[in-house]
Amino acid sequence: MEQTAVHPKRNKKIITDILKYTGFLALTAYLLYISFKNVHWPDLVNGLLNANYWWVTASMAAGWIAILVRAQRWRIIIEPLNYRPSLKNTYDAVMLTYLANFALPRMGEVVRCGALRKTEKIPFDSLLGTVVLERIFDMFCLVIIVVLVILLRIETFGAFMYDNIWQPLMTKGSGNFRDILLAAFIAGLCGIALIIIFRKRLMNIHWVRKIVKLLGGLTDGLKAGFRLKKHNQFFGYTFLLWFLYFMQSYTIMKSMPETAGLFPADALFLMVVGSFGWVMPVQGGLGAFHFLVSMALTAMYGIPQTQGVVFATISHETQSVVMIVFGFISLIAVTLISKSHGLKTSKSLSL
Repeated sequence: MEQTAVHPKRNKKIITDILKYTGFLALTAYLLYISFKNVHWPDLVNGLLNANYWWVTASMAAGWIAILVRAQRWRIIIEPLNYRPSLKNTYDAVMLTYLANFALPRMGEVVRCGALRKTEKIPFDSLLGTVVLERIFDMFCLVIIVVLVILLRIETFGAFMYDNIWQPLMTKGSGNFRDILLAAFIAGLCGIALIIIFRKRLMNIHWVRKIVKLLGGLTDGLKAGFRLKKHNQFFGYTFLLWFLYFMQSYTIMKSMPETAGLFPADALFLMVVGSFGWVMPVQGGLGAFHFLVSMALTAMYGIPQTQGVVFATISHETQSVVMIVFGFISLIAVTLISKSHGLKTSKSLSL
């Protein structure tokens, strides 16, 4: 009886994926541990039970609408590529971003482009370029909001951001930070020089050609962003998107008696801190969001850790429910559309 041989490269990839996934899970578990280790569990349960879930429902609605707005804004970025994807298919693809990030961090954007490629037949690499542009713009918006938050309460918010985010990052790289930057710069220059010198030989390698093709598509996607015809709509949807993120934070703040008396500027601050938690390389921000938000509430407002964890848990888990439930609905929709496209293709070939 013949045994099917497994390719060594495939084995290596499987092992690498397992190690990567295990590492993400270990980081998630550690962050959850330090977030919950000093929590008084009866108070945690009482806090969860006593929250005003009308406000919580409003927060969940704001989160879902924000995803719909993001999908509509992405359509505007894609249009200069001479494609007009439907809002439904674009929304399903964006929703799959969040669902995929619960499985493997940072994989959501790849899944998003793959989903829209299947349903709308738009080249994957061009879509990836539009996503890169979108993320660069969102990062720029976040920086503006961080500056605004610091200016609103510079004596408190500015000190917190410096002591708990900026200083720890710089301390880890102190002494070697400049050397690392210089070495990276020199290595980059050497790499560019080698590519230019050996470009003809490199183009004979299959995987190099694939990378060049991908970079070409990325460039097309980035260029498309600078050819936006609907600038006003794009900026309008961007403002609406961040306003909805603010409303998610504000409504959760109003759902608990410990935070209900805080001001809109405080909701903006908690939104920024929570954003850092969502983008950490852990499954769906799990653990990182709880740690950063509960720490912010304790350090800034003197709220007990248990109540800070209650706030973070309600905020994170309710949005996670929205992402997972609607994400699975979108996954079914994309799967059905892909199958119908496959059936049409097979029928046309048979004819």
